[in-house]
Amino acid sequence: MSHSERAAYRDRHPQCQLCCRRPTAAVDHDAVTGQVRGAVCRSCNSWLGSMEAALRVPRGVMQQQAAYLHWRFEAEGTAALAHYAGELSYLGLTVKEFAGGLLAVRRRLAAPYVYWTGQAAGPAGETRWTKTGPLADAEEAERHHRRLRHACGAAVVVTAFEPDDGVNSPSPRGLVKPFTGSPQHHYGSRRTGLDRSGRPPGGGQQGAGGPGPPGRA
Repeated sequence: MSHSERAAYRDRHPQCQLCCRRPTAAVDHDAVTGQVRGAVCRSCNSWLGSMEAALRVPRGVMQQQAAYLHWRFEAEGTAALAHYAGELSYLGLTVKEFAGGLLAVRRRLAAPYVYWTGQAAGPAGETRWTKTGPLADAEEAERHHRRLRHACGAAVVVTAFEPDDGVNSPSPRGLVKPFTGSPQHHYGSRRTGLDRSGRPPGGGQQGAGGPGPPGRA
């Protein structure tokens, strides 16, 4: 689609076709087929991209909003995804299909490492990291994470769940967990909605989602 064709399409659809609240800023299309899906605002376009990115094993570090979806899912099961039913329907996915995609990616990010640095400025391209791993499981990574958080000289500590692909990365990649404690502690926990198998617990219905991710209007 040319620039003039995109402009004409946006003129025909002046309001975001997803949130129906903000003016359009982009013509959204399927990255695989190239098929136009709709005209969306800047916020929705960014969020749709992060939802699709969450279903891919990242080459480097998973983008922040995509990682947010993984941690919310790990904390709450698919109840955390109920809030995004409109986006999922727009993408042609059911909640169960999207949840299955998150699980498949998470299983491929199977090698936990703990990275730390004494540079208080935090992660940057020139940061020199020390790391330990691959560790046996997330519980062992959490023990190292907590120990280093309380150690002298370790200004920044992160746990990274990386693909088991033999790459010896000098810096965190994959699904990075900068906070200490469980996702439930960080994001809260809901008992409603489908569980990770896609089955409603006790025959209940899918619950309402919580607040949206950071930066989502």
